[in-house]
Amino acid sequence: MAAADAKHAQVIAQRFALLRTRILREMRSRGWSRLAVVPVTRGAGGTFVAVNLALALARQPHTRVTLIDLDLGKPGVAGELGVTGSGPVSACLGSGKGLARLVSAVAEAPNLRVLAPEGAEPDAAEMLQDESLSQALAELQQAQPADIVIYDTAALLAEDAALAALPLADAILLVADGRRGTAAHMKEAERLLTGMPPVMGVVLNQSED
Repeated sequence: MAAADAKHAQVIAQRFALLRTRILREMRSRGWSRLAVVPVTRGAGGTFVAVNLALALARQPHTRVTLIDLDLGKPGVAGELGVTGSGPVSACLGSGKGLARLVSAVAEAPNLRVLAPEGAEPDAAEMLQDESLSQALAELQQAQPADIVIYDTAALLAEDAALAALPLADAILLVADGRRGTAAHMKEAERLLTGMPPVMGVVLNQSED
């Protein structure tokens, strides 16, 4: 699902299996369940990392995973996974019917459920800061419990939607662009993350090393 040829897919699967093991150990030891995967800049590959990490986690026999696209201004999880996207989160919140109706299963990964809106929300940052979304996410966890919830967010340095989403998580996994990322980007990211949930690590994506 993640690569055009089997050899490349195997390499990707091995690397994400290693990342999965480290993430699971750390989160379980600290009692955390919600991880925000946050690209530092646009195009760093945050959605790619979030999707493949969720798939790797879901391959664990007794690990229930929910992947939620919180890049509401430019959602990409449905396209990355190759599944049909759901309706808008805003309409669901407005109806008071809860987010569970937007969640779908992934046939190739029985332990994985996905909330992946198809279209963009015009007021993404405002919605992410609304208490109704926080409450709806908590209710979703009660209705469909997951051991690990992965949030795919907007780029940290691109807009305030990423910062708005971070308080919903227990921890952060940064994704840096291995080709175009700079030390200045990381320094600015460090400044913005002051007072936010702890950073578990940085994934250097698209690197040729």
